Amino acid sequence: GILSAQQTRTDLDLMYMKALNAYYAKNYAEAISIFTSIQGIDPTYRASQIKRYLRVSQTQLGKNEVKPTFQASEEKTTKVEVLQEGELETLSKNAQQNLLDAYGYLQEMGAKYQIPAFELLEPQSTLTMAKQAYEQKQFTETMRLANKARFQLDQIIQKRAEAEKPILGEIGKTPITLNLNNADLEQTLKLIYDLTGANIIMSKGITGRVTINVQNLPLQKVLDLICEANKLKYLEEDKVIKIMTEDEYNTRAKAIKEKGRKVFTIFYGDAALITKALRETFKLETIVHDPRTNSIVVDVNDPALLQQIQDVISSLDMPISQVLLEAKIIEIALSGTNTFSIDWLISSRLVESIDATLTGPKFGNNPTFTPGMTSTLPEGDFSFGLTNKDVNTLISALATQGEVKLVQAPKIMCLNGTTALIRVVQNYPYIIPEYQTTTTAGATTTQVSGGTINVYEETVGTEFEVTPIIQRNRTVFLTMNIYDSRLVETRYLESRAAGLVYSTEIPIISQRETTQNVTVFDGQTLVIGGMIQQRKEKMETGVPFLRNIPILGYLFKKPTYTTSRSELLLFLTPHIVTTYQEAETLSKPDIEKSEKDIKPGLLEKF
Repeated sequence: GILSAQQTRTDLDLMYMKALNAYYAKNYAEAISIFTSIQGIDPTYRASQIKRYLRVSQTQLGKNEVKPTFQASEEKTTKVEVLQEGELETLSKNAQQNLLDAYGYLQEMGAKYQIPAFELLEPQSTLTMAKQAYEQKQFTETMRLANKARFQLDQIIQKRAEAEKPILGEIGKTPITLNLNNADLEQTLKLIYDLTGANIIMSKGITGRVTINVQNLPLQKVLDLICEANKLKYLEEDKVIKIMTEDEYNTRAKAIKEKGRKVFTIFYGDAALITKALRETFKLETIVHDPRTNSIVVDVNDPALLQQIQDVISSLDMPISQVLLEAKIIEIALSGTNTFSIDWLISSRLVESIDATLTGPKFGNNPTFTPGMTSTLPEGDFSFGLTNKDVNTLISALATQGEVKLVQAPKIMCLNGTTALIRVVQNYPYIIPEYQTTTTAGATTTQVSGGTINVYEETVGTEFEVTPIIQRNRTVFLTMNIYDSRLVETRYLESRAAGLVYSTEIPIISQRETTQNVTVFDGQTLVIGGMIQQRKEKMETGVPFLRNIPILGYLFKKPTYTTSRSELLLFLTPHIVTTYQEAETLSKPDIEKSEKDIKPGLLEKF
């Protein structure tokens, strides 16, 4: 009997399989009866598949009406069990056909409506996913995506049709009531003029009849109905509505559209992002972007609006300014009576102190030690100054206070708002044996893990992270993170592992770090100092040859310890680069001119 509508999906699945068995056994009448029963219980259950099976079954049976009862033939009925592979093969063929139909539909409609390729990207992408699903034997997903692509294409066609419809002004909203039967077209338009005052003219040779019965319908909708019934079109130009043939309309509309279409090539920005901004600003859907050429296509008939759009695009499509960071890092040997070099520059009025204008914490030394080691260091601060003087002049002046070594002179070109890194570091490797300790019955015993030796490394030196941000009036806001570490001394550490005694040098490191913000003018030099390094060196003096004798040599030599101090100075000069000519000039300086003020022998490059 017919199952009630409350039956579960499992029952529907059983009925569906029974109907498929009848279908593939060519018992079409029985298949039609079961499929119809399923539709009566749940019309949404496998609706598209059942509809297709019903259509094929009715065609094969040669009838359009379904018998309510099934009459078996006198011939012996052979039951055929349909395997899953057979149904899968059928599903594969259907998915393939749907995919091919969708591709054909896309090509046909694209050519018919002359849809640009960039407008078809969405349905084409969906069809690509459908093809991938088919290759992965996901046939149901293939059909779903193929149908989705067709729907997306229909939406594009509908939007284009709506966009091509003429849009009348306020007069198009005027309500009209007409009751005409086979009236002359020309007389009908005169009546509309009398009712609304709209200026309407007809092209030469146009005739037609009008049968219409509407009440309080807007003028634009009335004209749509009249022109559609007579296969005519209309345009509004200078507040005049012109009725014309379809051929004349297509010619005029194409000319108007091409007149209002403009393509903007985006040189520096992202066309997709600029298009999104334009749509949100002007509330227009006729602004699209072409990702292949990074261009924006604008269809606007209003010259004033088109000029506004062009101005906005020009404002958004600006080259990203760059900053050339010109740095010189020098090391100055300090004698016992010398003050810090930057302090001397400030006291000599060669550099102006800017400590009061910095935003950020000042740091003294913050020592970091290897576990088990302790040490103390004198406190100190980073120092900052500004100068408009030539850097080489300052270096020459510093050379009178001590030996000057040019460590690095990098030039880094970076985009506005990006971070540049300058490093002057040295790695100090050291080894530590590894062992494990275990506790047994309250006692601690040492268990050696095979004498494993781990190699560690400490990075010592100075690192500058600089992020320039260009501001108005050609000033540069610099965010600086300065990390300075120094090797204080090395200490010997002895340990035992696997029955062996290991003696290794452990570096004692002090480190300082600060983050500061400062604003400088284009071409102004920022001087950063206060990075003091103290070296302890051990030398041996004694009687030649005799001091090299094993054991007895210690009687003929003695150790001598010397201590030296040096200061690292960073001269940082930002240059704003907005054109190619500026970049070429700044990146290729005149070497002889830049070095002419430095006296020979004062600089020694590592």
